[in-house]
Amino acid sequence: MSLSMRFVTRAAVVVLILAAIAPAVSLLGTGSTPYRSALSTLGPSLALAAPGCSMQICEVPKGSKPASCLATTLSYNCSKSGGHCTSTAC
Repeated sequence: MSLSMRFVTRAAVVVLILAAIAPAVSLLGTGSTPYRSALSTLGPSLALAAPGCSMQICEVPKGSKPASCLATTLSYNCSKSGGHCTSTAC
């Protein structure tokens, strides 16, 4: 077996071991200690918008076209009134 193939095999084994251990580590209970890290959770978390957030921003086109609300991934509310558009943070 060549040296590079042996290296690839070892790297694959290490990755597989880490992939098998990660779910078990995330299932461990968090201790009741005041010393916690902001990065202590291993699993991904969801980023949710605040209740009542429409996730829309104002789109003001050039010319005489009226402003409108445009869907976005940002946490903003869009409100239109009398041809004017206002975006406010959620």
